[in-house]
Amino acid sequence: MIATVQRWLAARTERERRLVAGAAAATLVAALVSLVAAVHDDLARLRARVDGHERELAQVRRLAATLGAAASASGGSALLTRVQTATDAAGLTEQVASMTPSAASAGGGDDALSVRVASASLADTVRLLHELDADAPGPRVARLGLRKHPDDPRRFDLTLEVTGGRAP
Repeated sequence: MIATVQRWLAARTERERRLVAGAAAATLVAALVSLVAAVHDDLARLRARVDGHERELAQVRRLAATLGAAASASGGSALLTRVQTATDAAGLTEQVASMTPSAASAGGGDDALSVRVASASLADTVRLLHELDADAPGPRVARLGLRKHPDDPRRFDLTLEVTGGRAP
């Protein structure tokens, strides 16, 4: 291929060879400028993304500091957070149908939460109860209800009444 190009150039006049060399040089410069511009644009875009992530991180750190101060002022984490952590640890996050404050909480008593878990196996239920019990001065299960699914006898709808403190 190189020999063919050399033969073709040798057959050209001096003026044509200079014109071809100039065109090749201009093409090379244009390609290099295009490459440098593309790299510059990519770097600028990446810098902008990094700056955005740094702003986001600073905001998250500020919010975490605010949340940490609020949690320590309130004497610990909320019952809802503790129960959510237990359901996550038990692997039941997707099956939690509802978590609502119950009537005991509205009446001015201890914090209370009604938790409904759909399609839980018996092993899932036991794992959730162990996770709730592992939280030292953790939530206390005041009431537990299991209703068997008619179409799958291995699955239950679980209803828990959880209060804020342990039983005396």
